[in-house]
Amino acid sequence: MYTQDGRPVVAGYDGSKASRQALQWAAGEARTRFVPLLVCHAWQWLYPIPPVSPETLEAVRRMGQHVLDTGVSLARSLAPRLEVMGKLEMGSPTVVLVSESSGAELVTVGPRGTGGFEELQIGSVAMQLAAHAYCPVAVVREPDRPATGRVVVAVEGGGPERSGIGVAFEEARLRQASLTAICLCPEDMGDTRQVATRFHSTVSVWEEKYPAVVVDTVVETRPPTAVLHSAAEHADLVVVNGRGENDPVELPLGLLPQSLLRGAPCTVIVIPDRMLALSSRSASRVPPG
Repeated sequence: MYTQDGRPVVAGYDGSKASRQALQWAAGEARTRFVPLLVCHAWQWLYPIPPVSPETLEAVRRMGQHVLDTGVSLARSLAPRLEVMGKLEMGSPTVVLVSESSGAELVTVGPRGTGGFEELQIGSVAMQLAAHAYCPVAVVREPDRPATGRVVVAVEGGGPERSGIGVAFEEARLRQASLTAICLCPEDMGDTRQVATRFHSTVSVWEEKYPAVVVDTVVETRPPTAVLHSAAEHADLVVVNGRGENDPVELPLGLLPQSLLRGAPCTVIVIPDRMLALSSRSASRVPPG
């Protein structure tokens, strides 16, 4: 379980259709966790020349406030009993949301906002947030099909300590959904049997913590991208680490999550490498019982 006492679910909102869908999803997440929802909007001066007067800058700020107020009102109409807060910050959406993620349980955004090009399947804010946030990042896509009641998690190399599998179990519990845990074990990784044994051992530990979650385990030797895209076709949610064991060091976000964010037909939760690193350091400081 990754719920933090009092930490809100943060929804990045810019008034676009995608952000409205993400806000609706975020309201549901906050409600199931019994935590507040923080609707966040970032505003900035986007022109190549400085504002001609303070009044001009203030007009842009007021436009941002209007967008935020609309989002807060929408959230309150979706979940009347939910505690909904609003926050307006000056700056780029990526910088603002990464900052907010340090005190959040979960950050949600749409795949793309009001900027950029219509043909793009994923915007730069979603991609950069998934790479640099301090908490799980949900990039929300509503599938064009009925819900399946299924969560999928990718476990690379048999289930290393720095894995998002705990997040996936919690998501399945909250949704009363089944969980498919997929061990990504390409043939060039080495001894498949050893990796599979490690994987099943990891899953068993989490099954004991979440006895109500029905789990299906799969060991896959096919290319990870093809495996996860196929699984996403029949899932409501896919959980994946921000970086894999074999991703180039210079990549802030791994190749697999990049591919899923661009093409998965459902919501994807990315566990940023920064969060996993912090979790590993915290665990290493806990004295043995």
